[in-house]
Amino acid sequence: MVRLIAIDMDGTLLGPDHTISKKNKEAILEAQSRGIEVVIATGRSFSEAYYPVTDEGLTVPFICLNGAEVRKNDGELLSATYLAESEIDKIVSILEEQTIDYQLFIGKTVYTKSIEDQIDTFVQLALAANQVPPIDDIRAEVMNRVEIGLVKEVPSLAPIIEKHKQEINKIFGTSFNKIHLDNARQALKSITGLAVSSSGAGNLEITNINAQKGIALERLAKSKGIAMENVMAIGDNYNDLSMLKVAGHSVAMGNAPQEIKDACKSVTTTNEFDGVGTAIESALRLKI
Repeated sequence: MVRLIAIDMDGTLLGPDHTISKKNKEAILEAQSRGIEVVIATGRSFSEAYYPVTDEGLTVPFICLNGAEVRKNDGELLSATYLAESEIDKIVSILEEQTIDYQLFIGKTVYTKSIEDQIDTFVQLALAANQVPPIDDIRAEVMNRVEIGLVKEVPSLAPIIEKHKQEINKIFGTSFNKIHLDNARQALKSITGLAVSSSGAGNLEITNINAQKGIALERLAKSKGIAMENVMAIGDNYNDLSMLKVAGHSVAMGNAPQEIKDACKSVTTTNEFDGVGTAIESALRLKI
């Protein structure tokens, strides 16, 4: 029987407009009322994840940055995993050689050379799910983060790397050129100690090999005395694979690539049509 549910955000819990539907919210609250633990497992930083969730009145812990951070529902840091300092220059060199733009995720802050790149990241995630992105809403959301200091635009990332080299949780690369992305992915995989995944066709998510959603989820479940066979994971993309593979009940979103669907035990509806709520309701009804 399910005792813990891990839910991805973009393309999963959040609809195309980056909000949580009434059905998804009510399903999560119902699960919690029955004593089931619910955790958000996202590639976003804590600050990017926290507000869309808590604005809907939901109280949950967070696996952030693809597992590089685990935080309590109030933001208290439980664990953090950083990219090895010795690998940062290699990663940056590969990305720059392939002319791939990148962002640095350091704790609660995202550093970028272009706010437009940050906006385009979320636009591309929607397009990857074959949905029409609400660009004005996405822009307003990102600009609000800029205003409160959660996203910072800088002329160069080099000084940030020099100052925070021991504190980088994730490097996020974006490009419209598939060949450049594939070349970078292959080169990055040759570096021992890295996990290289993606949350959409036009990006690369680079973390420490020990910073993956599946690893963080296993540790969280163990800390609560919950066997993995009693864990449900719901996701839509390649950065979700590690947790989908270790969960006893794996659910792919209807908007997920076929490879993700093939890796899961079941497939729910799309994020546009309350896929998370539908999956949770089914689990509660069937008492799986």
